Order: sequence, then C-alpha cells, then structure tokens
Amino acid sequence: MRRKGFTLVELLVVIAIIAILIALLVPAVQKVRESAARTQCNNNIKQIALAAHSFEGAYKRFPPGLNYPPASSSGWQPAPEPGKNFGLTVALFPYMEKGDIVKEMDLTSEYSKNTNGPNSVGAKVVPMLICPSDFNMPIPAVGQLGSNYFALNSYGGCSGTSATSTEGSQMLKNGIFFTNSRVRIREISDGTSSTFFFGERTRGDLASSSTAMAIGGWAWANKYALEDNTMNTSLGKMEGYLDHTFNDFGSLHGCIGAHFAFADGSVRFIRKEINFKAYQQLSTRAGGEVVDSSKFE
Repeated sequence: MRRKGFTLVELLVVIAIIAILIALLVPAVQKVRESAARTQCNNNIKQIALAAHSFEGAYKRFPPGLNYPPASSSGWQPAPEPGKNFGLTVALFPYMEKGDIVKEMDLTSEYSKNTNGPNSVGAKVVPMLICPSDFNMPIPAVGQLGSNYFALNSYGGCSGTSATSTEGSQMLKNGIFFTNSRVRIREISDGTSSTFFFGERTRGDLASSSTAMAIGGWAWANKYALEDNTMNTSLGKMEGYLDHTFNDFGSLHGCIGAHFAFADGSVRFIRKEINFKAYQQLSTRAGGEVVDSSKFE
C-alpha cells in the first residue's frame, strides 16, 4: 500500500511557489503602504495650511516664523507679540486643536523650561507633525540635547530664497514666514496658488552638528531657531535623501519630490526635477512672476 504525503520534490516545489508569491506580494504591499503614507502626509500638511488660514482670519495676518522680541536689534522688525517667545508651530497649535499644549508652556522663559525632561510639554509628540514615510524619525519622535527633550516636526513654513540667518539684514524676507514676520494675504501678489506656504523635510542624511542639527532640528518648542520652523530655497535644490542641511525641503516618498502646501490652501506634490528658477520663484510672495506649478507635479 502506498504511503500518503508529499515527496521531497513536491515539498520543495510548494516552498518555491510560496517564495515566488511572497516576492511578488512584498513590493505590492510596500506600494500600498507608501501610498497610504503619502495620503497621510498630504493630509497633515493640508491641516497645517488650514490652521494658518484660520490664524490669518483671526489676526488679519499670518503668524511669524519666529516671534522673537530681542530681534529688533538684529535687523528685524519688532515682534508681533511683545514679551513672548515662540515659533510658527506653537502659534498654529490653537487652530490644530492643540491649544492645551500652549497653555502648558511658559512663552516668556528660556526654552529649557519647556523641554526639561522627557515628560515636559516641549517633548509632547503631535502625530499631525510627523511624516509617516520618514523612517529616520525616532520613535517616539523626540530629540535630546543635554537634559532637554524636543518633540520633532516634519514640516515648516517657507521663508523665501535666503539662507537662514540670525541677522535680519542677511535675509531678503521674501517668503511668507520669517523672524517677526506679519505677512498679510493681500501681500502675496504673485498669487496664492503660485506661492509656497509650507513644505516637508526629512531627517535622512543630515549633516552632523553639536547643536540643533544633532537632534534633527525642527524642535517646535525651541524659541530661538528660525530653522526649526521654516525652510528655504537658497540652494535651489530639493533634497531629503542625499546629504543636505535641515533648511532643505524634501521627503522620502520614493525620493522623487515632496509635498507642498500653497498659500491658497491647496497641496501638491512637486517633483525634485523642478528647475532652479521656478523653484525659487515659487518660494517668493511678491517677486513679480507667476509660475504654473502644475508643470512640476
């Protein structure tokens, strides 16, 4: 009587078929996951843009990239809110249903008071601020510098074409968000649909540093650093997956581009092949040119 069961050859064939099916399935699963991540990232930046418009509706101006009272002596205009120290993200929290975080913060103190320890208010992770495709983001999304803990942020406002500087005279201030800015929507003469509002960035391959860059930058509780709240197009390139600074826009969405919210509230995925001139023109609010950004999606 014949024995029932698989022969060794049959078993090997079955294993080979399963391996082939898995090999075919994994890329499909990864594609679905990345598609979901891109959708989530798109929604995140959309909500941030809507919060900025809600702020503008309440104050008749957009929030500053950095509200920094002492900065008037460094070539900046006086702070919109005297006596307070905060960045763009903190200004938007009340319009992102995160007003409770602001209530816990001391906006008149050094940032260390708000970030002193892993359970401090400045270490609270806000999921809406994290791009799910950035696999370099720590879990939880918190950076540490000495005894200070900073929750991180994947998004920032566009400050224009100038490299970030602590000296106001060194920046053209031609974007929408910069130190002590108070840009009104009517001042975006290039057109709200043709002007960068917010963009995304990644922690991948950041240059090393002993200060903010050491924790990935983008610490929304840091009251001093404009680069924690904004990016710019000074280098005329979009990175995010090659060596770059934390002032560069970019993403890990297939290494082909990044999401940008425009000043009209729309969100578009701009490809990294966008030419230098158009890229910089989209980052200015009143440069006297109108760029059709749909050509670079």
